[in-house]
Amino acid sequence: MKPLYQELPFAVDNYINFYREDLPHFIVPWHYHPEIEIMCIEKGWGTRFVGDHIGGYEEGDVCMMGPQLPHEWRNDKEFFDSDSGLRATCHCVYFRKELFEGILIRLPEMANIRELIERSRRGIKFTGESRERIARYIRRTFNQNGIERVTNLLTLLEMMAEADEYEILASVGFTQSVNSSDFERFNKVYRFLVKNFNKPIKLEEVAAVAGLTPTAFCRYFKERTKKTFVQYLNDMRIGHAKKFLIEGKMKISTLSMEVGFNNLSNFIEQFKKSTNMLPSEYQEKYGVKKKKAI
Repeated sequence: MKPLYQELPFAVDNYINFYREDLPHFIVPWHYHPEIEIMCIEKGWGTRFVGDHIGGYEEGDVCMMGPQLPHEWRNDKEFFDSDSGLRATCHCVYFRKELFEGILIRLPEMANIRELIERSRRGIKFTGESRERIARYIRRTFNQNGIERVTNLLTLLEMMAEADEYEILASVGFTQSVNSSDFERFNKVYRFLVKNFNKPIKLEEVAAVAGLTPTAFCRYFKERTKKTFVQYLNDMRIGHAKKFLIEGKMKISTLSMEVGFNNLSNFIEQFKKSTNMLPSEYQEKYGVKKKKAI
């Protein structure tokens, strides 16, 4: 599935825009737009897709997406039950990258913001106290007009630039492919993996999706992601496993199979390689009771 180009519903002469969404569930599918986006989740939870990153999101999450970076916030299935009474609510700040082109962005005082905007091309998730501080500022200054709209955005970006608690989401390989001539081919492979990651996938099968021989596909994939196909698939499965671990609704032995690892010891080995933690330690980090583990 090719990402949908989203035309944001703002006046063409507005370089900074604020948008609050309050729905039973988020409705925008896998999409991209030229504007840089800052998103603060007020209510709701589910799965976050940013480039080739997959992970869970929760209330209070704050992320920044650079221009043209495909992304989607997909609510969990209970939000699609009309009787659930659940809501998906967020505050979004959109601004056009042209705002920071020319002399302004080259000022020495803008060095931090210049680096932040470059990092945002892979998506940034803020964590810890930095996340809380940024979310509070967004809520407090949301939708102000006049010159305050500009000064508040600069203050917000400086706050983000100085934060040392954050995670980069998409891989270098994915963001390079976004601007390449064969992005449609790569995206077909990516969407195939998103749909089938929890099933056994043969190399010949995914190579056929790309229209390549297995040998050519391995070379093609490694050039664009800097990872082997097996490494990439394991990372995708680990991303989903993290979400299930935090939810704490199933045993580790069960969820390892849910995300495509048929061998529990292999899942634990791959999880530790990716996170430097055992699955049970990861749960403990997020306050999940140990009885939820193996």
